Amino acid sequence: MHIWIDNTQLNDAPDLNDALEQARLHAESSGRLIVDILVDGQPAPDEIFDDEPQGLDSINELRFTTADTKELVIDTINTAIDSVELLKADQSAGAKQIRSGDLSDAMHTMRSIMEGWQAVRDIADQVAQLTQTDIPSLKIGPDQGSEIVESLSKTLSEVRETLQNEDWSSLGDIIEYDLDELATKWSALLTALIQGAQPS
Repeated sequence: MHIWIDNTQLNDAPDLNDALEQARLHAESSGRLIVDILVDGQPAPDEIFDDEPQGLDSINELRFTTADTKELVIDTINTAIDSVELLKADQSAGAKQIRSGDLSDAMHTMRSIMEGWQAVRDIADQVAQLTQTDIPSLKIGPDQGSEIVESLSKTLSEVRETLQNEDWSSLGDIIEYDLDELATKWSALLTALIQGAQPS
C-alpha cells in the first residue's frame, strides 16, 4: 500500500492500520494535523477508522493532506468567535420576536441559538484537546474558565425549561440579558485559547 502525505511519499505499508499510524506520526512530528484522506483518489469513507474496516482490503494508495496545527486551531477559533457574534444578533432578534408575540419565528431563532452554542462549545472542547489547554483553569478577567463554562450550561438548561413551560417573559430576559453577557465572556475565553495556541 503506497502512502503519500502532502508531497512526501512514506514507506509502503503492509496494511491499513500501519498506513494510518505512519501518517499520524509523520504529521505530529511536523506539527501538522491530517485534515483529508483520499483512498485510491476518492474521499475516504468513515469506515476507514473502524477497528476492522470492511471493503478496504484492496487499497493501492492512500494520500493524506495536512494543515499546520497552530494555524488550523487559530482559524477554527476565529470562526467560533464570529459565530458568537452571530449568536448575539440572533439572541437580540429572538427576544424581540418573543416580546412582540411572534412565537413561530422565535422558535426558529431559538433552534439556531441552541445549535449555535452547541457548536461553539464543541469547538472549544476540540481546541482544548488539541492544544492541551485546561479551559476550567483559564483566568478570563475576574472569572475562571470553569465558571464561564458552567454558567453557559446552567443558562441553556434554563432556556430549555422556560421553553417547556412556555414562560415567554422569562425566556426573553434570559436570551437578551444572560446569554448576551455570556456571549461576551465566551468571546474572551476563545480569545484566550488563541493566545494559548500562538507560538511561544
